[in-house]
Amino acid sequence: MSSPTLTMKCKCGAFEATFDSPPRVIFNCQCRSCVSIVKSIEAREGFSGTSIKCDDESGGAAIAIYKSNNNTVVKSDKESIGFMKVGEEGKIPRAYCNKCGTVLFNVYAPNWCAVNRNALTNADGEPFVPEGEVTNVNCKSAFDASKVTGPKHNMVPFRMLLKFIPLLAGFGVDGSNTEENLIPEDMSKVEVSPITWE
Repeated sequence: MSSPTLTMKCKCGAFEATFDSPPRVIFNCQCRSCVSIVKSIEAREGFSGTSIKCDDESGGAAIAIYKSNNNTVVKSDKESIGFMKVGEEGKIPRAYCNKCGTVLFNVYAPNWCAVNRNALTNADGEPFVPEGEVTNVNCKSAFDASKVTGPKHNMVPFRMLLKFIPLLAGFGVDGSNTEENLIPEDMSKVEVSPITWE
């Protein structure tokens, strides 16, 4: 991997990862699943982590998408990583630091990962700030669409899907950077955020 362009650390420093390229896709996800995770983790007593919330009142998740091969975990241990899924039957474990509460990855898979964009810093240590307006996706599922500001799409726009499809299919990635600490051993033991919208 070439020299890192961005670093992600949780607030307490128990987890650190580097990325050797800019994000492939950047967006704010307004779906109820992402917002539920944000609310469940960040409402805990003692939360001191870097928030994954986007910078409006919607509660959406600020996401940066990467190929797994662009990611290297520098510091991680099993004891400091917790996982949460939405509902008992949830299939996507969200990895977070169980010491400070920073959501690390909204998705961590062998081919790609969805990173807490707010925890990214540039090489000079300054916070990563996307250029231009950030698109809000899955707005039809927002808890309160009136609080979503900036560009809005009811679903994931086709132009974004074109960037996702190669990742999902595994083109240009081999999973060699997969960090086992970020994948739960047993999904039945993953903490559950309740489904509150049915």
